[in-house]
Amino acid sequence: MAIGPQPESVSPVMAAIRRLYRLLLLVGLLLWGVLATVAMLPQVKQGIPNQRVQQIRQRWLARVIRVLGIEPVVHGEPMQQPGLWVANHISWADIPLIGSLAPVGFLSKAEIRNWPIIGWLAEHTGTLFIRRGDRKSSLVVTRLLYTHIKQGHSILIFPEGTTSPGDGVRRFHARLFAPAIDAHLFIQPVAIFYRHENGARHQYIPFVDHQPFFANLWRLLGDRRVRAEVYFLPPIQGDRFSDRRSLAEQVHDLIETKIHAAQA
Repeated sequence: MAIGPQPESVSPVMAAIRRLYRLLLLVGLLLWGVLATVAMLPQVKQGIPNQRVQQIRQRWLARVIRVLGIEPVVHGEPMQQPGLWVANHISWADIPLIGSLAPVGFLSKAEIRNWPIIGWLAEHTGTLFIRRGDRKSSLVVTRLLYTHIKQGHSILIFPEGTTSPGDGVRRFHARLFAPAIDAHLFIQPVAIFYRHENGARHQYIPFVDHQPFFANLWRLLGDRRVRAEVYFLPPIQGDRFSDRRSLAEQVHDLIETKIHAAQA
């Protein structure tokens, strides 16, 4: 599949300066995030942040996105009621990107809980964690999804279970769609597509091929600007479907269609 013209080359000196400057800003933001999270701990009851914490988290993530040089380009309007958000997964940057646009929490792989500082911040601001391939963990997470959403805290899931290069959408795992059917929840489908400034699909923001996190971050920090196309598709009422698989396939097809259209 063609991905358009190649991105313009960047001077190694300018890229190095840009990386160091942004890295310093990120360190400052992380420290501010830790202090703010400590101050807000009493407002996070049973792992569920109240509305004020959600708003502060959203503003903080918006600053992170700006420092990373990611420019969101939003299409459509997200639903306002609490619900289950579903997106394709390209990069770790998907989380701050969507979190900067709406007060949503996230479902992440359990390994992130062990990341220095970032894992602690995520755990104490409403992120849920799942151990891949662990049925017991999936059942616990399903109950937590229901609890969070019923108490007004929307949660975003990446049902592919892994990241992709961004040129398509992998098969969705259906088990995480159970709360939408059982609890009569609305689903907000979200399609994400990253571009270079010249419009070509972004080639190195995808967090794939077992890259080390800091290697991926370091390369991203040298890019002048990344355009992040975010498509909020029409919400879907979960209880209109009789089983998880048909619901998962419907949401998958909507997102995949939009991703293909973005590359046309």
